[in-house]
This record gives sequence, C-alpha cells and structure tokens, in this order.
Amino acid sequence: MNAIFERLANIGIIPVIKIPEAQDAVPLAKALLQGGIDCAEITFRNEHAPAALAAIHQALPEMLIGAGTVLTIEQAQAARDAGAQFIVTPGFNRQVASWCLEHQIPILCGVSTAFEIEQALELGLTTLKFFPAQSSGGVQKIKDLSAPYPMVHFIPTGGIGLNHLQDYLSLPCVAAVGGSFMIPQEALEQKDWKQIEISAQEAVAAMLDYRLIHLGVNHDHKEEAQKTADLLCSLFHFHRYDKPKSTFASVGFELMHQKGPGKNGHIGIYTPFPDKALYHLKKLGIQPLPETITYNKISHRINFVYLDMELSGFAIHLINPDIKMK
Repeated sequence: MNAIFERLANIGIIPVIKIPEAQDAVPLAKALLQGGIDCAEITFRNEHAPAALAAIHQALPEMLIGAGTVLTIEQAQAARDAGAQFIVTPGFNRQVASWCLEHQIPILCGVSTAFEIEQALELGLTTLKFFPAQSSGGVQKIKDLSAPYPMVHFIPTGGIGLNHLQDYLSLPCVAAVGGSFMIPQEALEQKDWKQIEISAQEAVAAMLDYRLIHLGVNHDHKEEAQKTADLLCSLFHFHRYDKPKSTFASVGFELMHQKGPGKNGHIGIYTPFPDKALYHLKKLGIQPLPETITYNKISHRINFVYLDMELSGFAIHLINPDIKMK
C-alpha cells in the first residue's frame, strides 16, 4: 500500500469537508487536528478549495490533506499546486487517474461495481474509494466485492455515521472510513471550532472503543496466584479457570504465576484496532514495545502489544482477541 494510504489507514477516519469560506480552512483544520484527526479531504465543490488547501498546507504541515470531488485534470493540477498530497474522485475517471499516476500523486478513485474495480486494477490501483457507500449496499456490498478482489483495499465514503464505523472498519479489506459526521453542520455554520474539536475526539473514541478487559496481578509463584484467585472467586462468586502462565478469577482478574511486565502487574486494554490505536498513541508520545507485538494469523492485523509506560506500577498492553475475517 502507498505510504500516504498507509497513513490514512492508521488514522482510520478521513473528514470530508466542503469549506464554506476560505478563511474557515485553517481554524477548521486546527479543530480536527486538536481533536485527534490529522488528515482531511477538501472537496472541489466550490471555488474556495484551492485557497483552502494552500492555507492548510502552509499553516499546518503536519496535516495530511487531499483534494476530493476532483473531476478534471485541471482540478487535479490545481490541487497538487495548492499542496494536496492525494486526489479523490467520486467515480472512476481514467484520464484523471492516468494523469495522477504519471505525476506520482496518490489517487483514490471512486468505485461501486466490479466493472469499475477491474478498470482501476488495469491501472495498478488497489486502494479505492467505495462511493456512495451506504446507498450502494454498504458493508454487505463490500464483503461481496472483496471476495473476488482480495487484493483491493476500500475506503468507504457517503452516508456513513458514527454508528457505522465499527461495521466498516472491522472488515479486513477496509483501510479507513471517510465522512463528515465529525463536523456538525450547525457548528460549521456558527464557526464553533471547539464543538468540532469535541466531535472529532468523539469520532476517534468511537473508532478505538477502548475498554478495560482485565487487571493482571504479579505473584511470586503459581500457588500464591491460585490462592488469590480462589479468594476472589469465593467472595464474589467468580468462575476460576487456569491457563499455563496465569489463573483467572472471572475475566477481570488475571493472577500471574510469576513476575511479569510491570512492577505490580499489568492492565489489559481492549481496542478493536490496535494498529490504529498505536498511531494515535504515538502522537501522544507513547510507543509500542516491538518485541511484544503479535499478529492475527488470518487478518495479519496486530492483536497484542505492550506500551512503553507504566501506571502506578502496572504495565499496559492493548489486546484484541476477537480479530477475525468477517
């Protein structure tokens, strides 16, 4: 996958924006950035798009910005000259796609049928926009298309809301999701940048869906761990079950048979997308411990990783034991 598309996949959410006024471009982009989303697709649906792209490119170089609803080579060239790092078309446009490939500009062509996918594959394009997503069959249509085209990654856009995020992103063939659900229309009209920042934060939180899955407590030996487990089970009617390296009291307490990571133990945090979570945590200065990373054998996505931090003597790891092909 192209490096630009890899970054989009790690970000997970691509705001699709029609800039109402050129002067709104930078404060809007700042609100998204402060809300945790460091990318945007600026649509060429009005005359403000080139100026908006140029302003964001100059003021916020850390933002990954693209141009959307590009219909002509002239628009693609104007977008590139303004600082767009990728181009998005609503449908499969061979002329625009060929021009972008010739000028080494990543392009996301819109598709919704097998015929359009095969046209894109003829040009060597394997990361495609699925548009309009909801009205073209949604998640089920992508599942159907991904079966004969396993080499294709989709970025669905169109009619997608917060309540659809998990359904789309859980598909191994879906790299990211585009939409305007993190930019409330009323907030945009009132230039309420703080509300847009909050909405962006809520979108990232909905995607990563962090949950406490268990607390691991270190012990010196197996017998001590089992004694703790038995006490918890007797007090709170938990079910005990044993594993090679630990004993569980229900699913919430993992009693380690020996000292493990962390002075006192570890905290297990569930997220459906550890790979995306790592990207967002890295922006906060938190790094993974590479030697602890494990991958799902079917999806090839990360399903376990420790972070380089401790909290009150507890190490922290991310886990998604449920990753599977859907």
